[in-house]
Amino acid sequence: MILIKNNLNRANFARIIFYLLLTISIVFFYALYEQYELLTDAKNGIAVTHQAAISNQMHIQIISVINIILLCTSIIVFLMWIYRAYDNLTKLNITTLNFTPGWAVGFWFVPILSLVNPYTAMREIWEETQNYTLSKEQKQNLIKPTLVRIWWALYLTNIFVSYFVLIFFKGDSSIDGLLTLTTALMVSNTFTIAVKIVTLVMINKIAIFEKNLWDFANNSDNLQINSVDVSIV
Repeated sequence: MILIKNNLNRANFARIIFYLLLTISIVFFYALYEQYELLTDAKNGIAVTHQAAISNQMHIQIISVINIILLCTSIIVFLMWIYRAYDNLTKLNITTLNFTPGWAVGFWFVPILSLVNPYTAMREIWEETQNYTLSKEQKQNLIKPTLVRIWWALYLTNIFVSYFVLIFFKGDSSIDGLLTLTTALMVSNTFTIAVKIVTLVMINKIAIFEKNLWDFANNSDNLQINSVDVSIV
């Protein structure tokens, strides 16, 4: 007997967190744009009130704190979702998997390997969750992991851009320097927003694949053929 578990609740929780992260990223972009306008006014000799400047900085600080809290929560929720999705595939005795469920999550924290292996695990979730429910004649209908490739490319690009901004655009407290930093942060935040959007789309698609797998496993005929038992935890 093979025991697989419903992953829908974890997928839904992950979607909620990423929707909140996307919202806060958009709000942060707007706050940065306001800061850019204030700095531009100051550079052009237009009076900027102390209250306006303090208000903008307070908004940015509050948004940053909320973002950190949501980001930490999203890491936990997203990895829990990945673990359950990969664990289900492992319990189906799929021999093409490269990792254990633990390492599908653990490789996110291993230097160098974290640049490749999390993508491989996600691609396997994408492909094998579909593959298990398809007959030989239906294999040609398998949706290729193009979205996973886009997600990973954006994720890596976002990390690179964020570190680049952190290293090369901080330290200059002049108006021109602050304008450059604000512009760089807006560009970086644009990539962050893109990553959040693609992540949400990817979670939605895989959740559909997992629903199909769940329905397939709950079909009595398929249970008899594949010796699969299911439970909700």
